[in-house]
Amino acid sequence: METKLTEQESLAVINEMIDRARNNFRKGSGNSMIYWGCWCAFSALLVFILLKTLSNPTQAFWAWWLMALAGVIDFFIQRKKKKEILVRTQIDNIIDSVWRSYLFFCCLFLGIIFAFGIVLNDGYIFWLITPVILSAVGMGEFITAKAYRFKWYLYGAIVMWTGAALCVAITLWTTHSVFFQFLILAACMLLGFVLPGYLLNKKSDSHV
Repeated sequence: METKLTEQESLAVINEMIDRARNNFRKGSGNSMIYWGCWCAFSALLVFILLKTLSNPTQAFWAWWLMALAGVIDFFIQRKKKKEILVRTQIDNIIDSVWRSYLFFCCLFLGIIFAFGIVLNDGYIFWLITPVILSAVGMGEFITAKAYRFKWYLYGAIVMWTGAALCVAITLWTTHSVFFQFLILAACMLLGFVLPGYLLNKKSDSHV
């Protein structure tokens, strides 16, 4: 026999569903930012150290393959996480698409840069990588901030754009800018990715 809910019971059910959806989004949602921020910051610092210590500094850039390893690990983490998610909103799907498009952009951009660098035999073109990547990350964070209304994403976007501007300024100022770019990249990832992710997790804990 079908049971009819009263108006108050219906509102209670709706409120419970909203609360579950909110907790589903917020709980642990900063882990991905912390994960990628730490990986990128570590890789950037490692490249910086290797550039300073290796007899052949060009070999230092092989350390960036650590990011590919991070991507493989994250793929399995996200696949397991998606199976555990009970409620998923349209905003979640849109933001996922934003960051997938960012990943596609990065792969395409890096491919173009390396192709032109090899063909033109011009190493200066590689100096564009860090400021462009930081600008793209900032755009992704800005869209995420507007969608989720979490101000620390916006602050993270500002950090990324500031870092991109500093990279350009330093490149115009010194021929050794590549060393400083990696330090700026590491700092931006810690302040603009890891910190907002940590604060988001801290905020989510208060809702549990």
